[in-house]
Amino acid sequence: MGLTKLVLKRPVTTVLMILCLVVFGLQAFMSSPLELMPEMNMSMIVVMTPYPGASPEDVNDLVTKTVEDQVGTLSGLDTVSSMSRENVSITMLEYKYGTDMDKAYDDLKKQMDLAKVSMPDEVEDPIMLELNANLMANMILAVSKDNTDNLYNYVNDDVVPELEKLSSVAEVSINGGSQEYIRVELLPEKMSQYGVSMNSIATDIGSADLAYPAGNADLGDQQLAVSTDQKFDTLETLQDIPLTVSGKNTIYLGDVANIYLGEDDTTSIARYNGQDTIAVSVTKQQDAASLTLSSDVNDVIEELTAADPDLNVTVVMDTKDNIMSSLTSVFQTMIAAIVISMAIIWLFFGDIKASLIVGSSIPVSILASFVLMNLMGFSLNVITLSALVLGVGMMVDNSTVVLESCFRATTDTGFREFSKAALNGTGVVYQSVVGSTLTTCVVFLPLAMLSGMTGEMFRPLGFTIVFCMVASLISAITVVPLCYMNYKPVEKKTAPLSRPVEKMQQE
Repeated sequence: MGLTKLVLKRPVTTVLMILCLVVFGLQAFMSSPLELMPEMNMSMIVVMTPYPGASPEDVNDLVTKTVEDQVGTLSGLDTVSSMSRENVSITMLEYKYGTDMDKAYDDLKKQMDLAKVSMPDEVEDPIMLELNANLMANMILAVSKDNTDNLYNYVNDDVVPELEKLSSVAEVSINGGSQEYIRVELLPEKMSQYGVSMNSIATDIGSADLAYPAGNADLGDQQLAVSTDQKFDTLETLQDIPLTVSGKNTIYLGDVANIYLGEDDTTSIARYNGQDTIAVSVTKQQDAASLTLSSDVNDVIEELTAADPDLNVTVVMDTKDNIMSSLTSVFQTMIAAIVISMAIIWLFFGDIKASLIVGSSIPVSILASFVLMNLMGFSLNVITLSALVLGVGMMVDNSTVVLESCFRATTDTGFREFSKAALNGTGVVYQSVVGSTLTTCVVFLPLAMLSGMTGEMFRPLGFTIVFCMVASLISAITVVPLCYMNYKPVEKKTAPLSRPVEKMQQE
């Protein structure tokens, strides 16, 4: 009651404070990130350790068991599960909720470095992947180009680096097509003639002053990966690499091998509208907004296509579209709820000013909720905006009860001054409104206190509804009586639903 009395006594100051709240609310709304779902910390890391050519039994004995023994002493670890498949070991580590995942990742990296020492030399470096809701690709691009010898190489060399430069991009991956390599097909009879081995040839190629994706050296069923350092222009350059042989004779790679351009084995196929293409998946940084990522990537696409008219890039999937569609639907529902609420108020009271009073209190409550949500670090997503939609219906309750009580104070007690009627009417239902609001908050507050993954999902829902209810309570005992005093609405007996309701009461 003291707050209501102060508001009615200082209307100008109150209006200025409401305007400040509107400004802060709009600022909070504009600065809040737009996402499809709340950010969720899954507290899980997957370790994939490749062991090319190994059977599941060898992978289990030589890799998986070593990894399990090494990570078993990590702090904060809850459960460890693993799978041993042909060529790869997969270990999933689930941590206790609340574990610092950055520190957990660093500790795991150290343990995996130690475990790698005990594994066979053929085992490749482990790949560690921290699972979270942002791992899914945010954008998928279909890339095609006319007049190019190898589309995969072009995308990998010219398109991917431009995307990886963006601060909003965490990862760029390619699917479809096959990478062009230099193929070195060794000739066994020539190798025997000159007394050179496959390993020595690979070493000589690797130490050469060259650079190109050199691919593999093939000898029958054996295949050895080859890498070089600097770029060369022709196959003849590679043929002239000197090889180490016993004696003083000098031979060259072209003497013991056939060298030609070839394509790597195709591991994935991408098609768009029936045409072969390269699919480029772009994943955003965890702290980057999806809308920012979409804008940045589209800017890069425009620059690339402007520089090369033969390049065609189509955005096949963009989470921004899903986000905007979902948020637009929620906003439309919210606006419809406000309009319908105002219409129902008019049907009962018959005065458009009464509808405007309730209608003006709802946006103030929503903007106040935006401020509180921003302070809590919540994004605007389907969960929080759905909570706002639920909150709108409950916001109307408090404002309607206070407004109806103000009408009763005017007609029943004979207050001719609307300020006194507003104060008296609010006072009559003050305790009831506060009690009902607190009861509703108590119902939803447990959602805000949930822990674990469930809490990650529903905590914003619970807090947002509580924010809406608290904001609607303050709005009902401040904005509604202030507007009632200034608008001076009159309850009309000719209201469309007034007489039917009276007849129902009489019966």
